[in-house]
Amino acid sequence: MRKWLVCLAAATATVIVLGTAGSSGGVPPRASGPLVPISASMTNSSGSSLLIPMGRIDDPSNTFWEVFLRPAGSKSWVLRTPPGVASNGGLVLSGAPSGSLTVGFLISADLKFSPIAQSADGGDKWSPGEIPLPLASTPDALAVGPSGDVLAIVASAQQSVLQTSGDLSSWGTLTSTKALTGAADSCGVRDVTAVAYNDVAEPLLGLRCDQKGEIGMLAETTSSMTGHPAWRDIALPLGPGIGTAVVTRLVSTSSGVTGLGQVADGKRTSIVAFWGGGSTDQWSGPTAFSVPGSWSVKATATGGGSGQGVAVLLGSGAQRRVEVVTGPGGSWVSLPPAPQAASGVSAVGSEIEAFVVTGSRLAVWAWTPGATGWTQTASISVPVPYGSSS
Repeated sequence: MRKWLVCLAAATATVIVLGTAGSSGGVPPRASGPLVPISASMTNSSGSSLLIPMGRIDDPSNTFWEVFLRPAGSKSWVLRTPPGVASNGGLVLSGAPSGSLTVGFLISADLKFSPIAQSADGGDKWSPGEIPLPLASTPDALAVGPSGDVLAIVASAQQSVLQTSGDLSSWGTLTSTKALTGAADSCGVRDVTAVAYNDVAEPLLGLRCDQKGEIGMLAETTSSMTGHPAWRDIALPLGPGIGTAVVTRLVSTSSGVTGLGQVADGKRTSIVAFWGGGSTDQWSGPTAFSVPGSWSVKATATGGGSGQGVAVLLGSGAQRRVEVVTGPGGSWVSLPPAPQAASGVSAVGSEIEAFVVTGSRLAVWAWTPGATGWTQTASISVPVPYGSSS
């Protein structure tokens, strides 16, 4: 195993409770890459996670991505960034309902491979490994299956999806964009943009399509003719002529799979939420809202409501707004204007939180149903190691 770099990620934090209650760097984005940032949050039965950049966000060498965790039943976020690796390039995370966490590091500076770390105790201790190629810069570039298998989307001359049976330093190729040619003709596979495991523990791929009219997804199966692995097209139809889509989130939950897509139709962009088992083409949704022309997605969160909710943080200049949907059958709801310059969002039950970074300080703001505004609930100070990556 390759030795990890000198630790540049912060290891401790001070939390001050109030009251009672960027640029990812690393891999240059592919022209066909996803359209949402990697600042992301996920909530499951064991708790919530948040990935967010801190430091001097306009200076990649002084931007440090951090992992914050909020255990189930707790009101407090705790810094749990895996130590030992520079986090300037960005982070991606997959969390299993069992509570295990897997964090991958995007490349930065001279780093040519992606370190990876796993924790079974809420981030107190991490076991290191490595992915031999750079992880793709997309929120769900990692997925952990119920038996401990791990999927990873890697960015290379030939984009591939790697898989390991649990040894974080031994990877094989599951498939590649080239190998998927023809697997979803009505989509026209351009990229794999998200990975997950479906309700029968099969690998599930979210796609960026060249063709209009559907949200592209493929589930691995076994060919009845050859006995070899094959891919089953389980796309979600949007309607004839509706714009081209990219899957931006794909998260395994205790109820199946929660997905988020982005659809571009001329100058109009829509955000689409959808739900299903992920083993057939039977999906609930899509539930969509249009992004106003001057606004863009800043962060996303899954796991709200009863566990299938989604939250999207939008920004225009310093203005911020949050759109939420609680799950299948729900409609998108606009919350009161969010704190200015927020760069992260989380959904924990019915509570939505927004996060504002000012250098080494993270301010936590909360909104609960019925509230007319947001309330600051905590301020977390992080010892950001400025200058350590110069």
